[in-house]
Amino acid sequence: MSSDRVTIRQIAEMSEVSVSTVSNVLNGRTLRMSAETLERVRGVISTLRYRPSSIARGLVTGRTATIGLVVAEIETALFFSAVGALETAARAAGYNLIVCHARGSRDEAEVVTVLRTKGVDGIIFIANSEAVDDAHLTGLPAAGILAVVINRRRPGPEFGRVTWNDRAGVAGAVEHLHDLGHRRIAFLRGPRSRDSTRERAAGYRRGLKKAGLPYQEDYVRLADYTADPSTWERAAGELLDLDPAPTAIIASDDSVAAVVIRTSQRRGLSVPRDLAVVGIDDQMFATLLNPPLTTIRLPVKEAAERALKMLVDAIAGQSMREVRLDTELVVRDSSSPEPRTTVS
Repeated sequence: MSSDRVTIRQIAEMSEVSVSTVSNVLNGRTLRMSAETLERVRGVISTLRYRPSSIARGLVTGRTATIGLVVAEIETALFFSAVGALETAARAAGYNLIVCHARGSRDEAEVVTVLRTKGVDGIIFIANSEAVDDAHLTGLPAAGILAVVINRRRPGPEFGRVTWNDRAGVAGAVEHLHDLGHRRIAFLRGPRSRDSTRERAAGYRRGLKKAGLPYQEDYVRLADYTADPSTWERAAGELLDLDPAPTAIIASDDSVAAVVIRTSQRRGLSVPRDLAVVGIDDQMFATLLNPPLTTIRLPVKEAAERALKMLVDAIAGQSMREVRLDTELVVRDSSSPEPRTTVS
């Protein structure tokens, strides 16, 4: 049957339910509906390949079935990978996605104004954890626009939030290196302005403490992954010039880790025999490095999918909440144990 000829009444007749029951299924009002009825109606909808008119549904529900996505760094491969996952998930949930790029509060305020004029039902923000002015977001709940933030401070209790545990991720990397026999573990930290940097630094300290290792300020250097790569090379060189030099380095992200590997190899060092290297992100190129990079995988795609589900559930009447996801240490050759059992 052609989808443009199918009506709600036809679905109701084939499902042996009322028109209002079909309408409730289409609009997500199913909390009081039996599982058998819900499954039967959905089965008929799928068989007939019915697609509701967004215009008609908007007139009835006051919703546009449209969600805005605001990405702080859309050029970053890690964040860009989440866009495709979000678009697929949104389409499966019956929503269209409007993707916007906003770098900084001023851009974001302008984008939010545009999305409000488009009548979006909700907005998802993928941020870089930098503290920003949220004044332009405070009016969203009053305007009936729900919002979920990812990797960002929660603007208020009306907002949903999804983030990941940076602190535990770096602490786990320290534990991994300690278990390999390393005792001089250095840390290249990221931009000072980002919450993730502070959380990862705290995780580094926690990991050292758990391993019974002292915190040494000389073993910590700034490697701002938003700055020029020459500064990363300089920071790596400063660590390798120390006496005694570290035998393992946790970098602020995978790109910085790649520069650490290159810098050490240019000095005649072997990774991981002379120096173990760990990155953060698990970007696509991590497996292409020589050696392939051990890294802390950030669950960005999963966070995007969880944020969408939270937003869709909130549109259907459920409460917003806060979710923190686990990171994962992906062990590859850059930290593989060598024949010697202890690195002193």
